[in-house]
Amino acid sequence: MLAPDAPPQILWTSVSSTTPHAGDVVSGTVLTSSNVASVELRIGGYGLNSTKTDVGHFDWTFTVPNLPFYAPHDFMLQIIARNTAGVAATTNVAMSVR
Repeated sequence: MLAPDAPPQILWTSVSSTTPHAGDVVSGTVLTSSNVASVELRIGGYGLNSTKTDVGHFDWTFTVPNLPFYAPHDFMLQIIARNTAGVAATTNVAMSVR
């Protein structure tokens, strides 16, 4: 167990699909150090909080929206883990909406 004020760590991430289609449900899991209080996901200007299911275990789900043909379809999913002091660790996952 890490101290609450120790730097947070993202140990492992899983995403159900990195090439989803509009309307698909995408889900994932983030495993972190024990001192992480929250995990936020950001993609294409939107933010989503994950659900903490156990110490260091966070799950999330979202439905891919319809995108206009002229909008970018390649995104970077940013995963941000924070401890109670607000110190953050980040990692990125490339996604391409088909």
